[in-house]
Amino acid sequence: MNQRRKFLIVVAVALAAAILIPVIHHYQLRAAVNAYIAELKAKGEPMELAQVLPPPVLPEQNSADTFRRAAALFEADQSLLVTNSCSAMKMVAPGKAMICWQQSDARGYDATNSWEEVTAAVALNEKSFALLQQIIEKPDFDFQIKYERGFADFDFTNLNLAPLKRAALRLETASLCDLHRGDTASAIGNLRAMLALAKAIRDERFVISELVRIAIASIALTANWEILQAPNLTDGQLAALQRDWMSLEFIHPEENALAMEHVTGEITLAKWRSSNAQLEKYFELGKEARENMGFPDKGTAALATAKRKSEIFLWRYWWSYPDELRSLKGYEVLLNTMRLAETNGFFQNALSAQDAALDHLGISKLNSSFVSLFSGETDFHSMLSESIVTLAEVARKVMRVETAKRVTLTAIALKRYQLRHGNYPPDLNSLVPEFVSTVPLDPVDGRPLRYRQKADGTFLLYSVGENGRDDGGDPSPEKGVTSSSFNWQNPHALDWVWPQPASPEEVQKYYDEQAKKSK
Repeated sequence: MNQRRKFLIVVAVALAAAILIPVIHHYQLRAAVNAYIAELKAKGEPMELAQVLPPPVLPEQNSADTFRRAAALFEADQSLLVTNSCSAMKMVAPGKAMICWQQSDARGYDATNSWEEVTAAVALNEKSFALLQQIIEKPDFDFQIKYERGFADFDFTNLNLAPLKRAALRLETASLCDLHRGDTASAIGNLRAMLALAKAIRDERFVISELVRIAIASIALTANWEILQAPNLTDGQLAALQRDWMSLEFIHPEENALAMEHVTGEITLAKWRSSNAQLEKYFELGKEARENMGFPDKGTAALATAKRKSEIFLWRYWWSYPDELRSLKGYEVLLNTMRLAETNGFFQNALSAQDAALDHLGISKLNSSFVSLFSGETDFHSMLSESIVTLAEVARKVMRVETAKRVTLTAIALKRYQLRHGNYPPDLNSLVPEFVSTVPLDPVDGRPLRYRQKADGTFLLYSVGENGRDDGGDPSPEKGVTSSSFNWQNPHALDWVWPQPASPEEVQKYYDEQAKKSK
């Protein structure tokens, strides 16, 4: 065999290897992912869209059109409800909140209005509030969401999330106005409408929808606190509020949302792999967002485009598969967190297990998907599993809202006891079974919520908070933490203490300090 022929054979073999090795590697990577998906299916994990779709809403129970009519009326309004919504339960010091409806004026974040101006603005939206209150009797929405599209070309405006939160904020302002006028019944109606909104989207099964539900519940809590300071409450009104709060679930709906995103994420991934255009669309959205925020992309268009095209090619055939496998395992960790919290009735152990498992997978060291999207610096080797970093924080948000819900329910029960017996109970056992079926437990550590009477006739009610340690009902920030937030559920607070009303002196001190900061 002559030298030339040997050379050609070597070249042919090298060329064949150069082609076959990447192709074989591609199929090996794909096989590893498919094997894990088969393993998940064998364990009973839902991996098909039909398995995670929400139950249908009967047409006669669907209040979606009622909400749309209310939202359209709100859109036509340009009063102070748009420019200066009033916040309730404004925290002025750790463990102390201002009774906003008792103040001489209505102060928002950007302006101060007279109560007459607030009353006039609320009156302009009377039809909208009446429509929202109709949802109390039928708290179910079906916005005809196209789950089969995945996220690649999903129109999130169909979820109506921004209008839902705006509606809750306006209901909050209306309830404060009602309380200032002495109309407690109307204030309770507006609060119940807020809770109905949070309940109505319990089966949308997207994490972003759950986050909006959490936001609405947090707004409702502040209105509920203000209502509990009213002098003319009845046991029947409070019992209705208890029932509404009890009907709100957060742990299982979050599990449903994660399962849906698990499946729709795979639908989206399949589209990204099948077409460069679908993935380019995702990056284009990020680019538009950065430009709107004043952060244009760096580098020349030609270089950036060439680099992006080569990365997409490598991602579609090789890089995406190990990342998909890690992402699938990350979703299992998140799902197991919610399941363990639901089974145990508390979050502390579940969150510790989640942190350890994500650290083992190497996910905890990654950027969040939002950081990468808005920075424009995408790491194609971790693009999928970065979403797990973002979603990992949601479990703590669910813990906070579940804690807020249980503390609120307990505060309502304590008020009912006081109305009936003239004072607060000596312990939480005294609420059973007249006002609650069992002693309320702390969703953080699973032990009873902490409670005791105080010598001044008030009470101390609290959860051990984010650190999972009982600090005796101290709402201050942890030692060494400087925080301007007085939020009763501040992650750095020693304990999450149900606020007591601030004195006039404490309110004035707060306003004086705010005035100094603004100079």
